[in-house]
Amino acid sequence: MATEMQNSDAEQQENVKKKSLYEYFVAIALGLMAIGQWGDTKDIAVEAWQLTLSNFTHKYEYESLNHVNVGSNLDYISTHFGKPKLIKKSKYHENLNFAYYLEKKFILTLILEGDRVNAYTITGLVDDFIPYGLLDKQEKENTLSIADNYTKFQDFTLDFNNVEFLLVKEELGKEKLFVNQYVGAIGYEQNINASKAEFRGLYEKLNMDDEAPNLLADVKRLTKKVRNNFYGVGEVSLSVVADSVLTDFEYSLYYKK
Repeated sequence: MATEMQNSDAEQQENVKKKSLYEYFVAIALGLMAIGQWGDTKDIAVEAWQLTLSNFTHKYEYESLNHVNVGSNLDYISTHFGKPKLIKKSKYHENLNFAYYLEKKFILTLILEGDRVNAYTITGLVDDFIPYGLLDKQEKENTLSIADNYTKFQDFTLDFNNVEFLLVKEELGKEKLFVNQYVGAIGYEQNINASKAEFRGLYEKLNMDDEAPNLLADVKRLTKKVRNNFYGVGEVSLSVVADSVLTDFEYSLYYKK
């Protein structure tokens, strides 16, 4: 009975929120209609509705990101996000480039070979930004930690010097066309529920002996604790994904922090 009451309360709160958004939108649309032609007002109203969704929820951003897929081309992505704000060459693969869309709530990174998207990643920049599944495009639940987002990872990497991050790669097999999933945590300004000392200790252990017997257990333990804010899929190695991550300096420079 208590559970049913909680579910009912949650549904009522969600309905109130949707109603408030709708009323807010209608008020804007009516105001715009009063000052202009309906054709112009309709376009402005659509933009206003998108802005309203973005201000109160992440739904508009999630749906926009659903247009990105492995195998897409840059021209198609540009129809939804415009031109990339930054393009970098890979330090280790001369045929790969990284294109960045530096948004307020997230960073979308395309790993390109020519104009083809070989992989892409999304870094959430606000605590509750959790994009829909990158393959099934469905809403995800109970996926707060890195460990919540994988079944079994085959590779991991971490850094402490240029930017604090812990990333893992899971090979998804033939059912998912042999693409890889990349999940992890990147420090920047967010609280990822791990101290600098923890990252430094694990980083030093990895550099001393990458086959240390307790290293994998330590990484798995940290993935159960650290808050996930990095999501990606693609056909490239984890080292390429790590190469595409903006450093703390680059993040501060481009976001003018």
